[in-house]
Amino acid sequence: AMGQLGINSMALPPIIQYASMRIKNLVVRDVVMGKKFISLAISEPTAGSDVANIKATAEKDPTGKFYIINGQKKWITGGMWADFFTLACRTGGKGMKGLSLILVPKE
Repeated sequence: AMGQLGINSMALPPIIQYASMRIKNLVVRDVVMGKKFISLAISEPTAGSDVANIKATAEKDPTGKFYIINGQKKWITGGMWADFFTLACRTGGKGMKGLSLILVPKE
């Protein structure tokens, strides 16, 4: 349990800082109370920890309401137990400025 708390402490701050109130209400309380878990999904088979070269993409669907995410993630610490993933993906051009974090539910 203590190990997962450390993982939560890396993946939850972006949600607390940048997510909408609706998303915060969905995630933060349950994670802080230990009812649910969240993991950081950044590393990829071809990029490893080279965040600027992430290849996973997220594009809006035709309705503009949802993102379609394509790509692979690997080495997600605590991923087997996570209910949510803070996932790094490319929504813009090359380099760090083209990256976004998107909350992805396990189910």
